[in-house]
Amino acid sequence: VITALGKTWHPEHFTCTHCTQELGTRNFFERDGHPYCEPDYHNLFSPRCAYCNGPILDKCVTALEKTWHTEHFFCAQCGKQFGEEGFHEREGKPYCRDDYFDMFAPKCGGCNRPIMENYVSALSSQWHADCFVCRDCKKPVSGKSFYAMEGKPVCPKCVGVEEDDED
Repeated sequence: VITALGKTWHPEHFTCTHCTQELGTRNFFERDGHPYCEPDYHNLFSPRCAYCNGPILDKCVTALEKTWHTEHFFCAQCGKQFGEEGFHEREGKPYCRDDYFDMFAPKCGGCNRPIMENYVSALSSQWHADCFVCRDCKKPVSGKSFYAMEGKPVCPKCVGVEEDDED
């Protein structure tokens, strides 16, 4: 005789509601007053991983309105798991910081690397402050007069125009 769920059962009648296997003295789960074997309970009622669609039995990550096994929450581009820096989202997918900026950040008009922070906006482009230099002499032109040649800044001296020295 088995006593469970506030009732007394013959062993052959204490079965999983889903697969009808005898539960006997095995672990079981209760849902709405009905017993379920452990595998069926998890397959039917546990949250599903957004990556593998398997039931989540232990720790999980909830992000982007989805649930994930901790080992399956990783960068959609490189596959690296997220650390202290967290993740960035684009179109419902998680990305590490490096991949997110490589793929989606505006690119510098000088070096073509991603712009992650402060920038100079000029010549229909964005520039790292250190990259906004004269095309020819490589001296900074930010905050000074410059000419545009082939989409790059050129200082008056390199163009051959005399200007008062403001340095």
